Amino acid sequence: MRNAKYQQIIDWNKRQGDHRRLGVELSYEIETLMTDASALTDSSPKFVEFIPIRLVTILEVFLRGVIAELIDGKEIYFERAEKLTKGAKIDLAFTAHINQRELTVGDFVAHAVSLNHVDSIISTLDTLLIDFPAKLKVIHPRWVEEEANWPFTPIIESYDQIMSSLARLYEVRHVLTHELPSSPFLDPIEVPTLAAAAKSFITATDWVVVEALHGAVPRTQMGMNLSMGGELHDEEAQLAAAMDEATKLHGIDLKALTELQNRWIEWADAQANLVASQVAEGSMYPMVWASERATIARERHEQVKRLISEWMDNH
Repeated sequence: MRNAKYQQIIDWNKRQGDHRRLGVELSYEIETLMTDASALTDSSPKFVEFIPIRLVTILEVFLRGVIAELIDGKEIYFERAEKLTKGAKIDLAFTAHINQRELTVGDFVAHAVSLNHVDSIISTLDTLLIDFPAKLKVIHPRWVEEEANWPFTPIIESYDQIMSSLARLYEVRHVLTHELPSSPFLDPIEVPTLAAAAKSFITATDWVVVEALHGAVPRTQMGMNLSMGGELHDEEAQLAAAMDEATKLHGIDLKALTELQNRWIEWADAQANLVASQVAEGSMYPMVWASERATIARERHEQVKRLISEWMDNH
């Protein structure tokens, strides 16, 4: 793997933010995607073709994060990872990045494996988590507070159906990304099923990883993280609507407005990173980060509303 490839991984990690995305957050993102899609599908029928592409992107982000987390999290998964690299050599450039804490072995492996097909995904996870399909079929939420009542109903009730839907999702994504079929390749009625399969797979796999690394987790903190993520989404949606309204102000410099907002996003992320660094590596990180980011978004929303109300051409 050449140095340029290492830099691509570093850049990829930076774009993900300073903490790994949790499965619950990505499941919520799928829900949000489908909500947005339901509002746009009728007015923009072609939009539906982009949904499978986005779903596979969400799966890839989740899976690469999971693979890296497992390998960096426990020695047993680090040892099993050797089978995934097929003798790939780690050179001095990679060692330098590790020394600078820019990359981990988990990062290296997560970006070396192929995740383009369901079979390769299952094979990769089965190498790390022995008997992964069997684990996936029986996994359920593993909250510490509910441990006395285990086992619960599995998250995936029909494994074969989920795998079939995921295979179809990857097939659709491949065709729509690399081809221009002369006739419709995706029936819009399929999309909810494909999205549900992706969500179930992420949720179940996330809990398999929780079991592998932690056994069980407290419900309270994870619930707070998810709740705060929802609040952040709502604040950002309101801000986006206000920004859209601001772009329609008569005489406004759209380029300047866009540049200003992009700079604000960079600052807001940096501010949230700084505040959340107080609990770096802890389970509270997502909640603290989202809380700060939501507060900043709320303040920015008020600024944009004031800009709109005080715009001279409005009076």
